[in-house]
Amino acid sequence: MSEVGCGRCCIIERCAPVGTALPPKKRATESLLSELRLLFGIGTEYDRRLREQGYGSIPSLLSHPRFAGPAADLLEDWSEPLDPVRVNATLSTWLPASHPLFLQLLSLVPYERILFFDLETLGLFGVPIVLAALGQPGAAEIRITQYLACSIDEEVALLEGVGEALSQASLILSYNGKSFDWTYLRERFAYYGLRFDYSPIHIDLLHHARRAYRDLLPDVRLGTIEQRVLGVGRTEDLPGEAVPEYYERYLRSGNPGPLVPIINHNQQDVATLALLLENLLSSHR
Repeated sequence: MSEVGCGRCCIIERCAPVGTALPPKKRATESLLSELRLLFGIGTEYDRRLREQGYGSIPSLLSHPRFAGPAADLLEDWSEPLDPVRVNATLSTWLPASHPLFLQLLSLVPYERILFFDLETLGLFGVPIVLAALGQPGAAEIRITQYLACSIDEEVALLEGVGEALSQASLILSYNGKSFDWTYLRERFAYYGLRFDYSPIHIDLLHHARRAYRDLLPDVRLGTIEQRVLGVGRTEDLPGEAVPEYYERYLRSGNPGPLVPIINHNQQDVATLALLLENLLSSHR
């Protein structure tokens, strides 16, 4: 049991042997600067024509009679070296969330400022978060830190612990987190009147999984991708929808046994996100 903020929650730490090889920063920068369609007025056909004329990057357009000004403005906005927040804003304006260029942003952020993110709750709406996992990737392993509320009263301490970690993050990765986890976290902060001013770049790997696997798999549930793509076989795994039942069983009995499969399920979800990211990145190397 560890002290967090104004209360206590249980903090569990472990490392999983899942490395994440980010693209070299130079290559990521070149990929981002080579997307001419990030400039207003350049679509697919115009992009083709410009490349035929020898314009293969945004900097090369600085000599173009029409696009020199817009190219200069964009390069000034992006700064040097590239500012990942500003680049993300541009990508979000022109590209779908599933576009591979979003994954290149990872190379513009230090490992220690990247976090995988996953929550376990007691339902879908207006109920407590009982477990949160944050995973920090590395070249050889991922370090997973879990914040467990051993009682409903400990949810505030859990939120404060997660908030402290998020305050140091520049980029987070989730699976369906934009629609659920991140929104849910914000709502629970608001419920307790806690300040929520975190705004890291958020890459939801669900969008990228749909792009990569929708024609290969019957669905893109994380469990399906684990088995059919990543080769992960969970033994005696707890389905996510069973978390409320197991947690309530723990509360009624006082026996911590039902917490173990919840913790293991949550840990594996984060480790799987790291495996998924590595798989998605490797397909573009």
